[in-house]
Amino acid sequence: MKPKTIAAVLGAILLTLPFGARAAGNLSKQPPITVKVMLGSKKNNLAFSPSKLSFETGKLYKLVLTNPSSQNHYFTSLEFAAAVWTRKVQGSGMEVKGAIREIELLPGQSAEWFFVPIQTGRFLLYCRIPGHKERGMVGEITIK
Repeated sequence: MKPKTIAAVLGAILLTLPFGARAAGNLSKQPPITVKVMLGSKKNNLAFSPSKLSFETGKLYKLVLTNPSSQNHYFTSLEFAAAVWTRKVQGSGMEVKGAIREIELLPGQSAEWFFVPIQTGRFLLYCRIPGHKERGMVGEITIK
């Protein structure tokens, strides 16, 4: 299902719910669940830590990505990115709103990705810098 179609279906469902049920699901009142992931390490290991992430649909998350290494890394999972609604990504004095495909972190930088999973599944996570995925910079994301 395309993202616009998903949003239309979700909107139609919400309109059929009693007002109290809609208010209980108000994500603007829900504190985000913080999940932290390191991309690489100070010793320049090529790994995500943790390498397995799990989320639940309908909950607001703040994914804190940190790159403590001396090289660039990507948080890439195109199927995962398509399975979440992104509120924003912020870091280093900037904020991006709208659909996110992947996040590149420069050495020593961090970013926060606020999102709500809207589709279940298992998704490959990897760094798309040449050679990083092949040398083990991979992980798995599950949405329940």
